This record gives sequence, structure tokens and C-alpha cells, in this order.
Amino acid sequence: MQLNDQYVKTIMTYLNEALKTKTSVSFNDVMAASKCKKYSVSEIGKALELLRRNGLVKATSRFGCSELLEFNATAVTDKGRDYLSGK
Repeated sequence: MQLNDQYVKTIMTYLNEALKTKTSVSFNDVMAASKCKKYSVSEIGKALELLRRNGLVKATSRFGCSELLEFNATAVTDKGRDYLSGK
């Protein structure tokens, strides 16, 4: 998985849009989003953690048995906005 994978971009776009009206976005919010339903729970979890580790979103996360259990994004960073704009 890489940042240029389409599903990573789709999830990042959803986070950016959702955080314009909400103070935080959870793992469950992303899984329930209509544009993200076509991705597996595992793909969504890996994409969210990739975005967090690369500094594109400010978020907290918790793992168990090598899987993302909890994720809560509170902001898209400047680096994240640059990523979305293709810079």
C-alpha cells in the first residue's frame, strides 16, 4: 500500500470533507461512509494508519493483534492538504 493508491486518496478525501463539519472522524465513520463501503475493514485500517504515520492527518490510533482497533482523526495537516491538491 502506498499513498498514491486510489483507495488511500478516496479515504483522505472523505476525511478532509468530513472534518470541515465535524470535530473528529472515527474509524467507524470512515467504514460507514458511502464512498468507502467498497473497501475492506483491513484496507481502511491500513490506509488510515498510513495517513497518520505520514503526517497527513492528526489522529490517535490503537492497535490490537496487529489490526487497527480505534482511530480518531481531528484535523487534516498542511501536508495532507498538499497531498490532496497534488503538490
